[in-house]
Amino acid sequence: MSPASTLTKIWRTLLAGLGVCAATIAYAQDQAALEAAARAEGKLTLYTSSVDAETQDIVKSFEARYPFIKVEWLRFPSTTLFTRFSGETAAATYHADVLYSGSSQLYQLRPDLFVELTPEVVPNISKVIVPAKNTHYVVGEVLPHIVAYNTNTVSAKDIQQHLKSWKDLADPRWRGKIAMVDPKISTNMVSWLMLMRETYGEDWVKGFAANQFRVVTGGPSGAQQVAAGAFQMVVPSVINHSTDIRAQGAPIGLLSPDGPTHGLEMAMGLPMKAPHPNAARLYVNWKLGRDAALLLCKIGGVPNVPAPTEVPCPAMSARHVGSNDMITPEQQKDVLSAYGLKP
Repeated sequence: MSPASTLTKIWRTLLAGLGVCAATIAYAQDQAALEAAARAEGKLTLYTSSVDAETQDIVKSFEARYPFIKVEWLRFPSTTLFTRFSGETAAATYHADVLYSGSSQLYQLRPDLFVELTPEVVPNISKVIVPAKNTHYVVGEVLPHIVAYNTNTVSAKDIQQHLKSWKDLADPRWRGKIAMVDPKISTNMVSWLMLMRETYGEDWVKGFAANQFRVVTGGPSGAQQVAAGAFQMVVPSVINHSTDIRAQGAPIGLLSPDGPTHGLEMAMGLPMKAPHPNAARLYVNWKLGRDAALLLCKIGGVPNVPAPTEVPCPAMSARHVGSNDMITPEQQKDVLSAYGLKP
């Protein structure tokens, strides 16, 4: 059984035994009162799966807007984040004020652990473009899956002739040249493989597998190996997997091939037992506002609210397909087997 599948079973067992009170948190009712209540709290703790570089920029901007709130954050992969939060909740030890993760699985399995996000609680939620699967979390941004490639070894002609669409990943031109993020540790990767299979069929799956892709442990690691020349591309990547090394001059180009645009929907929730609920509410509302959207555009993200016009901003794809975060162990086993991977 894969680590992701095992963790899903652990969460289900653990969370089923939690006795979380469903009492409504006493939130301030207007912006001035909310800010006063948040000022009294003075801090918030963010559990996030976003890369540190992005979180640093977001936190710096938030603290500039609300200097009376100091933000601490802990970064984990989504599976680890959920396991830690669930364990703390089971032990009645509450640290997290906001969860921000690349998976919505926990919010879907146990919505009662999180505050219902209505416009009365978070006014900016009325602006979101991509809806959540329930009202106990919100999609904070979209991270479209892309190809990260080595600009020294992949030319514009290569892209035009051999990488116009996702279908071209099965082109023999790329045999032995592709790194793929390990799907056994991420339902997002399994979801991407499922979409490619559904879109292009079993012959494409065989062709892609015949190109002898190599599995790497994560998106940032894959981008580093591509920059070093070990591979010519890594799939599927997201823009922030290579932000740091591109800023340092690494030969990494980014490409969004034709076809369906699979992507992570970054999920944000307010725990029912948040120690600093008003600061958390202020943060979530800010994260869905103009200032955060402007910052996301500058760093190449896709905000889930109407984009500001002051800077170029990646558009939400008309063919956006959100990651399926509720993949069963049976589905995962079937997909991995189809691509020649051991479950």
